[in-house]
Amino acid sequence: MNAQSRGYVDPARWDDGIAAAFVNYNLTGAQTQQSEDRSRSSYLNLRSGVNLGAWRLRNISAMQYDQHYRWSSQSTYLQRDVKSLKSLLRIGDTFTTGEVFDSVQFRGVQLMSDDEMLPDSMRGFAPTIRGMAHSNARVTISQHGYVIYETFVAPGAFAVKDLYPTAQSGDLEVQVKESDGSVRTFTQPYSAVPFMLREGRSKFSLSGGRYHAGTNSAQSPEFLQGTLFYGLPAQFTLYGGSQLAQKYQAWALGVGRGFGELGSLGADVTWATTATVGDKRYVGHSIRAQYQKDFTLTGTSFNLASYRYSSSGYYDFSEANALDDPSERVDNKRSREELSISQSVGAASSLAISAWSQEYWHSKSSDKTVHVGFYSAWKGISWGVGYYYTRSSDDEKADRSWSLNLNVPLGGWLKESAVSYSTTTDSNGRSSQQVAMYGALPQRPNLYYSLQQGYANGGQGSNSSAGLDYHGGYGSAQLGYRHDSASNQLTWGASGSVVAHPHGVTLGQTVGDSFAIVRAPGAADVAIQNGTNVHTDGRGYAVVPTLTVYRKNVITLDTASMANDTDVELQGQTVIPGGGSVVLANYQTHIGNRVLFTLRDSRGPIPFGASAHLRQQEEAEGAAPTGMVADGGQAYLSGIPDDGTLDVSWDDRNTSRKCALHFHLADHQARQSAVKTVSGLCR
Repeated sequence: MNAQSRGYVDPARWDDGIAAAFVNYNLTGAQTQQSEDRSRSSYLNLRSGVNLGAWRLRNISAMQYDQHYRWSSQSTYLQRDVKSLKSLLRIGDTFTTGEVFDSVQFRGVQLMSDDEMLPDSMRGFAPTIRGMAHSNARVTISQHGYVIYETFVAPGAFAVKDLYPTAQSGDLEVQVKESDGSVRTFTQPYSAVPFMLREGRSKFSLSGGRYHAGTNSAQSPEFLQGTLFYGLPAQFTLYGGSQLAQKYQAWALGVGRGFGELGSLGADVTWATTATVGDKRYVGHSIRAQYQKDFTLTGTSFNLASYRYSSSGYYDFSEANALDDPSERVDNKRSREELSISQSVGAASSLAISAWSQEYWHSKSSDKTVHVGFYSAWKGISWGVGYYYTRSSDDEKADRSWSLNLNVPLGGWLKESAVSYSTTTDSNGRSSQQVAMYGALPQRPNLYYSLQQGYANGGQGSNSSAGLDYHGGYGSAQLGYRHDSASNQLTWGASGSVVAHPHGVTLGQTVGDSFAIVRAPGAADVAIQNGTNVHTDGRGYAVVPTLTVYRKNVITLDTASMANDTDVELQGQTVIPGGGSVVLANYQTHIGNRVLFTLRDSRGPIPFGASAHLRQQEEAEGAAPTGMVADGGQAYLSGIPDDGTLDVSWDDRNTSRKCALHFHLADHQARQSAVKTVSGLCR
């Protein structure tokens, strides 16, 4: 690695951080009244961790309540950076990488390259889930058999943009439960984007352990998986891998090439042999092509275009391990197409198209999802139209929907608010219209409100909702009420983090993989510029929720928000977090009066350059306030008590001199909001 590469930071400077334990919590719940029946449901997602030295222990758990409790621990693993290999070592429950083979969950050991350690790192992405709700509905998203997200949406088109998938690939199952109890499901594809490597660069992953399907009846064999990417001359990248188990073997080989202005194209083939308990043997292959490109001139972005064809004897690892499950029919995939395109239209408009289709060998049905949307804005007014098509292999009939949305910002004392109108209709003759007003409350930019009134045909009738959404330094909270002809529903939610560290316990917003603890003792309610609504608590501690790993991060205090009796020696601190680390940004604070001393002795003003510092008791913590005497014997110090002694020292013609000033701030001085002034004879 060239040390001059842009953004490069020497791994020796990566900070393993302090010992800490934390938990991210995300709670949603609802109480629903339908006729004489009352029900309550809730969902709690916990992402917790413990850091000790270079090691990180992580756990992802979830609890669902809907008439009865269901608790699941999705994964528990131990990990650390391997700096010499620019890699990550993980032990426990985790997922294989999803760039060559589909990602699967397993319990074992994994060593894989971490691109975030490189100067030219490429960050991952999470898909946006778009769909349609015909009433006040609950949306549940699952991956690999685990619920990873749940929320409540109003009637009309919805988009989930804050999803945090647990694996690099693996289709997302989306369930929409309407207020009348009806349930619709569809699949959202999710897979890794092609990644081209520079000449001579390589990346790898090695995984070994016991496969975990998420169901009790599927096979759980031990297996090994390895993948390797290598950058060749002429913008070629060669890649491949293998999956090896007792009754399953798969080999993959592929090549990708960057074509400059024409984008990047990758193609690979996978051969697989599957054996079952009944000694049946299946042999097949799967061919895949992927394309990615941004056309700057036309404003077109092919985020992902992919096609895969599999022969009848090909089973991926998950399908192969379900073949012996008597409770599940395995329809191995025949073909799969994915397309995601965005197109700029003029200066303030865009067209978005996403489509996905999957067909099976042993079934005439197929899964299909299509979304087409056009969005535009003019002088703050925004509008959009959308078309949605979903069909699941479990449904006999496809669902087609259309939507129109219009948003108009308000002015005056409601300048942070807007009104919106939306209408939806579908192929079953159902339609709805919604009018809403939403925004931030005046003088409370971290408290948001929403009011909505609508009407739907097909027996739905009128519906309404109201909600409050608070985003504070210690987390977020939501409270809402929804009403329609079928039910009354009260919803609530809360999210944030609790962090235990050597200096105590601090509450904060939801934290990322690496974050910082600000320590500024005594500096209460000081705003942190690294984040929204982040500020210190009453003890002077704060959680900065996200940092860029392996990079320089400057954590800056907003000195304008400090109290008149608070000063810090440095406004900003630079931290370089390692992977998963909790770093400490330690600030030297001075709590007390800000005082401008005018010092003199029997011969006149104390000379320029003399040193002045507050005399402290032996049990006092921290460094004593110190300053340098300027012209006219003036010295500015902060953190000064109402009573005390100032020691002054200087050199006069190679002779050391010193004196002391005993001072007392008068009551009217102590009440001043600006800098206090003290003049006195130093003896």
